Amino acid sequence: MTDRPLVLVTGATGAQGGSVARHLLRSGRWAVRAVTRDPGSAAAGALAALGADVVACDLTDARQVRRAATGVRAAFLVTDYWSLKEREYEVARTTADAVLSAGAETLVHSSLPEAHRRSGGALSLPHHDGKARLEEELRGRGAPVVTVHLSTYYENWPARRLRREPDGSLAFALPHGDTPLPAVSVADLGPVVAAVVAAGRTLHGEVVKVVGDLRPAAAYAADLTRVFGVPVAYRDVPYETYRELPLPHAHAIADMLEFTRRHPDVTPADVAHARTLHPGMRTFSDWAESARGQFAHLL
Repeated sequence: MTDRPLVLVTGATGAQGGSVARHLLRSGRWAVRAVTRDPGSAAAGALAALGADVVACDLTDARQVRRAATGVRAAFLVTDYWSLKEREYEVARTTADAVLSAGAETLVHSSLPEAHRRSGGALSLPHHDGKARLEEELRGRGAPVVTVHLSTYYENWPARRLRREPDGSLAFALPHGDTPLPAVSVADLGPVVAAVVAAGRTLHGEVVKVVGDLRPAAAYAADLTRVFGVPVAYRDVPYETYRELPLPHAHAIADMLEFTRRHPDVTPADVAHARTLHPGMRTFSDWAESARGQFAHLL
């Protein structure tokens, strides 16, 4: 047993939950109960090796969630739209209600801005809207919740964005023009959540935008050019063209980027606030320097 405050982490074997669980465990200040559908997975085993209490839990079952949430000080809730689809809102609400009824003092909810209403129905972002619906509901209840909105991940560049052009040059294409693109390393989410949990009720009701950089895409290309020592170009492509590219989730990615282009909600003040919570928050350039090996297949 430990006298460290216990934090429940959902999605603990995924990108966001894994970032949160690993940071809390390595800090030595928190105990972690990591919930997963597959406690026998390699990712779950790695968390157990760090000291996590890994438990099997079906988030659609309120009794299982309440049992997993017994004795927790706080919880981190993230849901995966792509596995839940139209069930995401109901599953997230069931989980949030169960965690709060079990006595958690702070729920950190990973959400995204509402898009359907704000775009007049022009953009299809169901992976935003289910989360945003719960966010609005919890805020209306006055629940002890802090919402985090993550920007696009730096980690998407090596595998999904940067490409070799037919002439051998390097480039990435996005439908974003010269509008500043908010971005962050998902690894920096963990320290932000730790700071939010430590702050307790002082941040309840707030939306924390987790962002490490906010510049036009061409500036990110310039960073990669400097880090790699070879030219990297940014290709601005029309939104309609990007939607039809033969890429996984191309429609959703195009709509997401079009939303951030039309509704540039993230400001330099948000970047500064994220840094007050996590002074070590990395810029894209910082991250690219440390992640150079991830681009080896392209260099």
